[in-house]
Amino acid sequence: MQKKDILKILDSWNFWRHEPETGVLRSFYVSRITTLLRESEIPVIIETGIRRSGKSFIAKQVAKKLIEENVSKERVLILNLEDERLIDRNYNVLLEMYDVYREEINSSEKSIIIMDEAQEIDGWERFVRGLSERGEAKFIITGSSSKLLDSEYASHLSGRQVVIYVHPLNLVEYRQFSKTKDIIGSYLKEGSFPAIVLSQSKADIISSYFNTIILKDVIQRFRIKKQDNLIRLAKFYITSIGSRITFNSVSKFLDLSVKTVYNFSIYLEKSYLIFFIDRFSFSIKKQNNSPRKVYAIDNSFPSFLGLNPIEIKGRLLENAIAGTLYLISKHNLDFHFYYWNENNREVDFIIKNKQHYEAIQVAYSVKEEKTRVREVEGLMGCAERLNLSEVEIITIDYAYEEIINNRFFLQYWG
Repeated sequence: MQKKDILKILDSWNFWRHEPETGVLRSFYVSRITTLLRESEIPVIIETGIRRSGKSFIAKQVAKKLIEENVSKERVLILNLEDERLIDRNYNVLLEMYDVYREEINSSEKSIIIMDEAQEIDGWERFVRGLSERGEAKFIITGSSSKLLDSEYASHLSGRQVVIYVHPLNLVEYRQFSKTKDIIGSYLKEGSFPAIVLSQSKADIISSYFNTIILKDVIQRFRIKKQDNLIRLAKFYITSIGSRITFNSVSKFLDLSVKTVYNFSIYLEKSYLIFFIDRFSFSIKKQNNSPRKVYAIDNSFPSFLGLNPIEIKGRLLENAIAGTLYLISKHNLDFHFYYWNENNREVDFIIKNKQHYEAIQVAYSVKEEKTRVREVEGLMGCAERLNLSEVEIITIDYAYEEIINNRFFLQYWG
């Protein structure tokens, strides 16, 4: 590419002569990343998470925040590596863009470089390592799959990075984005991808997201040949949220080999489309040999890809809670969550935070006595087993506190 063409493209991404669109502020991520950039000696911050969760906008919001805090515009370099104008996406093009930036914009000061969708260029990690080791730059790197975190990349960076997981909107953020009056109902039914919340063409967008994730983050990355089988498995999982599964049972149901189900499941999880949680047990062997529960990373997938949100509203509530717990676990290494099942009694979530345990049951409605009795019985069995004095039920329509058997404090969150 010629120098003038490179400079024109760089200008369109950066704050040097105009202010790019930065969207609705997501202060949790912006505050954490800017603090790391100011106070940490670690030179590389990696934003990872499902495609279209808002990583690019967050990175630009960080750039804007830094500039507002008196970092000169010229010190910030944004590289959008998904831009269709980059016909050749290779290491040499990356070097050419950096050289033009140094010649024309910032010849001497240490830079803050934002590399958006870095996995699009082979060798990006060598570029990052070289500049960071020479003290020329700090980096914010975004990527749409866990490919950025695979050992081949991590080994090149030699542990010189902090990983920030970016999730679709949490409920607090959703309230900032959405104009609907029925916040909870819309959040459960439509999911929380930023663009979907802001758009009127929600079904079309989520269908596009699903297809792009399957194609770019699974099929192309892992060189999948039997694509129809992959799509069948992905849709099976998305329409089975909250269900206990084993790879053996799925292989029989879909008429696929166990090896295929196992491999494809790992690939789908690496794309952040789905995730699994283990059954709680003090025995690692029992835990590993038990069925796992499957969840979608966002409620938009089960709602728009084959399930009636009215008929599965309880499962959508459970999936939303699971997604929130997944988000917390990505930002707190001491936080783990499981499901509990013993003696035909089940509790949706067991939280283990260091040595502290919590038991949470999820039920859309507990107005019917038989439903309430069933949910409470499961919690009581779990509370006795884990020696808990307090347990919780998350519901939509019931807020109450009670003491069970003069022993257990039960909190209904409605």
